[in-house]
Amino acid sequence: MSSGRAWVKYAVTAAICALWGALILRANGYGAALPVTEKYRLLCDALTVPGLMVFLVGVLTALANEGSFNAISYAVRYAVRRLIPGTGGQKETYADYVERRREKRVRGYGFLFHVGGAFFAAGIVFLILFVRAGG
Repeated sequence: MSSGRAWVKYAVTAAICALWGALILRANGYGAALPVTEKYRLLCDALTVPGLMVFLVGVLTALANEGSFNAISYAVRYAVRRLIPGTGGQKETYADYVERRREKRVRGYGFLFHVGGAFFAAGIVFLILFVRAGG
């Protein structure tokens, strides 16, 4: 994706986080009748949960790019090929598998850190407001 369209990734991810937060608010009965401390707590939860989850997806993507899960994915792939008939295909050594995975690295996932971090930071703001309000 070109840098001119990078905003699309940010907008879609932010919209997903906002929808997720709205669902959290709705599930917990966020409404006008709640005390202000309870509103701050619910807003903190509604921003922190999607923010951290998106940020941690970015962390997992970065770890996978560095090859942290190569041994596990190779073992599962090998087991599936050995246990399910007709999926044998070519035999691939672990070294070949690692080399092939290095060539297929995921790029352009920094937006996960930015959007997730922004939602998490907003959640921290509401946590501070909650604590200051006597929560």
